[in-house]
Amino acid sequence: MRGTVLLAGAILGAATLIGAPTSSVAAPDPYTGGITTECNVSVPGNLEAGEKIKIKVNVNANSPTPPTGKITLVVLAGPGGGVARRELTEIWSKTVNYSGGTKTVVGPALQAAQHYKVGIRFRPGDDTFLRCAGGVLFGVEAAGDNNHNPDGPGGLLPDTGGPALLWLILGMGLVGGGAGTVVYARRRTAPATV
Repeated sequence: MRGTVLLAGAILGAATLIGAPTSSVAAPDPYTGGITTECNVSVPGNLEAGEKIKIKVNVNANSPTPPTGKITLVVLAGPGGGVARRELTEIWSKTVNYSGGTKTVVGPALQAAQHYKVGIRFRPGDDTFLRCAGGVLFGVEAAGDNNHNPDGPGGLLPDTGGPALLWLILGMGLVGGGAGTVVYARRRTAPATV
C-alpha cells in the first residue's frame, strides 16, 4: 500500500510540474506600427508634343482613414528616347500636399519622339502610414500622329466604346437566322402523330 501511495504521489508531482507555468523567452515583435501604402500614378495615353501632361496620382492604404502627407512628382527623360535608368535625367519636379483621393497635377509640355518616366514619392504627415514610391513610363508623339483610326477619332460609334453599328446589326441577323434554322429543322424532323 505504501508503494502505491508513493507511486501516485510521484505521478501527481510530475503532472504538477509539467503543467506549471514558466516564464518563456519572447521574441521581439516585428510590427512596425505603420500602415502600408501603395503609390499609383498615371498619364494620358495620347500625348502630343507641346501639350502639358496631366498627371493623376493616388495613394491607397488598407485603412478607413485616407493617407495624408506630401507627394513629390518627378518627370525624367532619356536622351534619344532611351528609358534605361542610368540614362534618365530629371527635367521637372514638384511637391504637392496630399489629403486622400485622386489628385491631378499639371506637368510640363514635353517634346516629341522621346520616352519619359513620371516618378512619385509619398511622405506621410505622421507615423500612421508608411512611405511609398512608384512610376510609369510613357512616350510623346508628334502633333497629329496619335490618331491612326481611319474612321475618325471616335470610330463609327464615338464615345460608346462599343462595336461599329454595321457589325452589331449583322451579328443580330446571324443569331436570328441561326435560331430560325434550328426551329425549322426540329419541326421538320418531328414524327407525325395519327
